[in-house]
Amino acid sequence: MLELIKKIDKECGTPFYLVYPERFVNNLQNFRKAFTDIYPNFILSYSFKTNYTSILLQQAKNIDCFAETVSSMEYNLAVQKGFATNRIIFNGPIKNFEDIKKALANKSIVQLDSEYEIEHVLKVHKENPTLELNVGLRINMEVGSGNIALQGGLRQSRFGFTNDMLKRVIPLLKDANVKIISLHGHTSSSDRVVENYRHISKRLMQVRHDFELDSIRYINVGGGFFGAAPEGIDVSQKPKYTDYAKGICETLLADNWFKEHKPYIVIEPGASVVSNVFELVTKIYQHKNIQGQNFVFTDASYFQVRPFLNKMNLPFTEYSEKSEEPEIQADIVGATCMEVDKLAEGVSLRHYTNGDYLLFRAVGAYRQNLSPLFIIPWSPVVEVSSTGCFYISKKRQDATDLLNLLEK
Repeated sequence: MLELIKKIDKECGTPFYLVYPERFVNNLQNFRKAFTDIYPNFILSYSFKTNYTSILLQQAKNIDCFAETVSSMEYNLAVQKGFATNRIIFNGPIKNFEDIKKALANKSIVQLDSEYEIEHVLKVHKENPTLELNVGLRINMEVGSGNIALQGGLRQSRFGFTNDMLKRVIPLLKDANVKIISLHGHTSSSDRVVENYRHISKRLMQVRHDFELDSIRYINVGGGFFGAAPEGIDVSQKPKYTDYAKGICETLLADNWFKEHKPYIVIEPGASVVSNVFELVTKIYQHKNIQGQNFVFTDASYFQVRPFLNKMNLPFTEYSEKSEEPEIQADIVGATCMEVDKLAEGVSLRHYTNGDYLLFRAVGAYRQNLSPLFIIPWSPVVEVSSTGCFYISKKRQDATDLLNLLEK
């Protein structure tokens, strides 16, 4: 690996991302198989917001995934990447009238999230009374009872329609002959256990029953799963793809309407299929000991490793041509001018001088999308094949690229 890192460094400098597209495809296929082994009417829709890297979007399209998008930007990105519009799911809490009008005309799966969006749909119907309109509804899980532990310790989810809201909006849609074809239950939990997805599945089927929604084609349980993890992260006690598939399918197949009508089960994985697909290589520039505290400076930033400033250190490997040095406990810090810029805290190092490398794993989810236009440029992305060949698929951003973004 050191020789590969040195070759790439010579060609494009550090830091850079290594991406392994074959891993991504394997993860998607394994997740899909976990469901189709139990229930064949299944759709896997890749979560665009998790990582926009072009090769991943292309690979997802090549193996017949749907595109899960949460903004007009992402929706248009899916269109430009060649996804058939009827294979694009349009989620998200903010959609303007033109967004909804276009997506409905394109026969995309539009998941409505709020009552103002109902008004947009009714306006589309009024302007085009002969146009067949099909929509989905995102259902609020009403988790105050404690069934699902929300991310961040939150008490209530702000997304989707509660039962009281559904009582208002479903008659409006039915009166306008707008078909409700999808129920969506994505809820971001802190523990990601299978029982959460059983709860989501039961809630969606209860809504279908209570409101007599017999045109449902898609039961969408969302994302937020555990999944493929890189070396150094212990997931032995975490649910596997097969565990989620078993829990969701068993719950839904226990419903008589579901068994009779056989709608599609839809999932929208992101981190669970992309986390182990990316690695970040950064170079060490210096080591400082300040009042007994060791700091090892690198040319990356915490946005690329720990953008949420959580306390967990991602697994990493040291690479060096030099002999091991005396072991130290250190904070690995980044290249920005911020005291909080720490890639890892309190870790053991035996290589920490100028020119040594660190390779961080598990950086596939959100890191690239959340890296801001701040101090250091966007890093190159280097595709690596199973044979060890590499190709620079995205070059490092420079000042000209930045000005083009800012001025156009």
